[in-house]
Formats: sequence, C-alpha cells, structure tokens
Amino acid sequence: MPKISIITPTFNSEKMLHGTIEALLRQTFSDFEYIIIDGVSKDKTIDTIESYKPLFERKGVSVHIVSEPDKGVYDAMNKGISMAKGDLVGITNSDDWYEDNALEVMWNKFTDGETDRNNCMIYGIERVWKEDKIFNVQRRGATFISESVLPHSTFFVSKAVYDKFGAFDLSVKVLADYDFICRCVSQGVKLEEIDVVISNFRLGGISSSYFDFYSDFYKIKHKYGFINDKKYKELKFVLKVKKIINKIIKRW
Repeated sequence: MPKISIITPTFNSEKMLHGTIEALLRQTFSDFEYIIIDGVSKDKTIDTIESYKPLFERKGVSVHIVSEPDKGVYDAMNKGISMAKGDLVGITNSDDWYEDNALEVMWNKFTDGETDRNNCMIYGIERVWKEDKIFNVQRRGATFISESVLPHSTFFVSKAVYDKFGAFDLSVKVLADYDFICRCVSQGVKLEEIDVVISNFRLGGISSSYFDFYSDFYKIKHKYGFINDKKYKELKFVLKVKKIINKIIKRW
C-alpha cells in the first residue's frame, strides 16, 4: 500500500498539467500513488498523462486514471478520495505544483509521533503566482479558520478522517473544501500547521469569482457559528449591493 495518495481533478487541462505532473516526478519522497480523475476532456489531457506513466513507473509510483462525466471539480475530488489507498491524502489541481520536498515534509509531520494519524489535517504555506511572478505568500495562523480559507493545495488529510467524516459537500459550489475543514474541526479533528512552503498556486479557476466566493464564505462562517445572524444578514446585504453596482458599471 502506498503511504500517500495524491489526487488531481482534470478537465481540458492539457496546457496546464505538465507543471503539476513534473513536480510530482521531482518529489524526494516516492512512496505514493497518483490518481487522476478526468471529466471526459475534449483535448489531449489523457494523452498527456499517459505520456508520463513510464516516468512514474521508474519512480515506483502507480498511476490510476479515471475519465468519466462528473458533477464538477469537488465531485471529481470525492471520486479520487474514495479510491485512495494511502494513509495521507493530498489534492493538487492542474496548474498547481508542489515543492520538490512537499510529500516528504508532510509525511514526516504525519509520522512525527506527536500527530494523531487518525484525526488530523496538515497544512503549510502556499506561494501564489500571477502569470510568471510571485503575487504573495499565504500563511495562516491558528485562528485562520474563523477568518479566512485555507491554502487548498497545501492541505493533506488523514484518510481516516475522510473515512469517518466523509468528503466534500456538493451543494457548496465554490468553497466545499473550506466547508469540509470547518465541519471536521467542529467535530474535533486537529489542524496541524507546518511553517514550510508546500505548494504553488496560480491565480484563476473556480474560486476566482468574487461574488460566488464570498457568498459561500459568509454562508459557511454563519453555518459554523463564526458570525451571528445579524452579521450574516449585513454581509449578505453588502454583497448584494456590490453585485448590483458591478452590473451597472459593466453596462456603462
């Protein structure tokens, strides 16, 4: 059995996928499996993945490819999680890429004797890129969960947690990962932070719509008690006004 399972959801990712895959091939830790869940891409995404399989085989890494219709990126992630055989599960989207020692760092933390392997989620630092320049470096302190979302591509979860609490709620369209984290923490799962750059994220993708992002964000914060009813209504009203103003500006 592999120690770590890495999942990549793809759809028409031919042009973006090379960096994601090559970062996995550079890993200093090789006891992992790679699971790709594709939403029936129309480009050469599958051919691209297949072309790398011999390199993974030389590294001793098994590659599993599923290409079938899905209900979106979180549905694809859920499929990958259900297939995962590793004790620790990471998700890296196409066009994101891990630091070369990311899996080694995460496994060492997972097995350091202080971390509860059956009840933990581990995260690190995310470097954010805009085009080919570093935009910022995202760190999250102990109180991040009530204030902001987690750097998704740095996030590794014990498979035992997924088995116990389930995975992503498909009714949450944009921030199902943040909803999952809040759900687990509210039931006693431990968050473990590592002060190391784990992954790189390129701006763009499902979470980039301002209004969709904050609609889900405020809803989740209210759901788990980080904001009260009054504050939630105020934030929803402000967001609605901003959306109306944005439409007016676009028409001009």
